[in-house]
Amino acid sequence: MLPTKEETVATCAMLHKLDFPIHQLGYSHLTLAIIRYAQGDLPSLTKELYPYIAKHFGYRNWCAIERSIRYTIADAWANGDPQTWVLYFPRCKKAPSNKLLIATLAEQLQQNTPPVSERG
Repeated sequence: MLPTKEETVATCAMLHKLDFPIHQLGYSHLTLAIIRYAQGDLPSLTKELYPYIAKHFGYRNWCAIERSIRYTIADAWANGDPQTWVLYFPRCKKAPSNKLLIATLAEQLQQNTPPVSERG
């Protein structure tokens, strides 16, 4: 299932809040990963989601997708606002893993809820 405009806008808004660099290739991969994971039809990252994204972007090997997402997360973590990251990942002392970030943001996309610390 292709992402809707609303899903794309909501996902990009979350990534923007976390200071993800839009110019990196991993940004596009991550956006699609979050949306497809939220849709629930590709629950396994390495066996289903990464290969789907690789095929979508014309890659032969899904390892490049995993690596680009990991690099983009590390860059956003290093250069983003720590207070904003704590809202989304209150227990993380280092950059979240691909799976943790994708699952957390996908859950928020599904529920259309703000980060844990912003809920009243």
